[in-house]
Amino acid sequence: MNAEKYHKSVADYYDEEAESFESRANDNHVLMTLRNKFRQLVLRGEVEHLLEIGYGPGLDMVWFAGVEGVETVSGLDITPEFHKIVSKKAEKLSKMNPLLGGPEDSTKYLEANSIDTIYVFFGALNTCAELEKAVAEMSKVLKPGGRIVATFVNKWYAFDIIWNLMMLRPKKAIARLRDVWGGYSPTRFLASRCYSSRQIHRFFRTDLKKKLRLGYCITHPAWYRHHWAPYQSLRSKFLYALDSVLQWTPFWNLGEYSLYVYEKPE
Repeated sequence: MNAEKYHKSVADYYDEEAESFESRANDNHVLMTLRNKFRQLVLRGEVEHLLEIGYGPGLDMVWFAGVEGVETVSGLDITPEFHKIVSKKAEKLSKMNPLLGGPEDSTKYLEANSIDTIYVFFGALNTCAELEKAVAEMSKVLKPGGRIVATFVNKWYAFDIIWNLMMLRPKKAIARLRDVWGGYSPTRFLASRCYSSRQIHRFFRTDLKKKLRLGYCITHPAWYRHHWAPYQSLRSKFLYALDSVLQWTPFWNLGEYSLYVYEKPE
């Protein structure tokens, strides 16, 4: 895979999505709930200097810039349109530093040992051509004791496999298990890769130590089926509560998203 050409294809894909991306994200109660859960996990550690990978329209950069104690929120995104959108927002928020590039460009823009926490929400690393290289470069800019809080679109999403088999769609059932996954859209192809927990640990363990792993939307419908469990409905509340228990069982890695916290040794 040619990394430059691949990242250009990903950037082109999201360039077309950029204009409506923020409004669609804000209208989806599952995405909003997960986003808030991810943010709280970031706040468990040092957050004076943050770095976001795949900032999109800047929803989280803006939010963290408003948190007391945060001094800078840098961000890397390969999509030119997102960079333009967030650069305009940064004109009013001096804490924000949006950059055009991917995680493998971390040391190009940032000093070694300068970042407290790197966060990656909603699977930006699933569209990284060289994940091992990206993790190595991110690790270099982390301070000793610094953390990476990274979410991935999960490879073993049990509900999707079972549901598509029941609907007699075997190709969709195993789509994430292949080397290349086409993304969520039924009409637009986005080449990406879904990883297992073991694969992710192999990429991170060279420079970092695993501190936490959690699964999301194990039983609760994923964001693209948010209408199956309306906002604040009893069904939604019950399934979120059930997921909070399953996170601590062997079934933790069977949901739509998996989250990992890795720490750089002192």
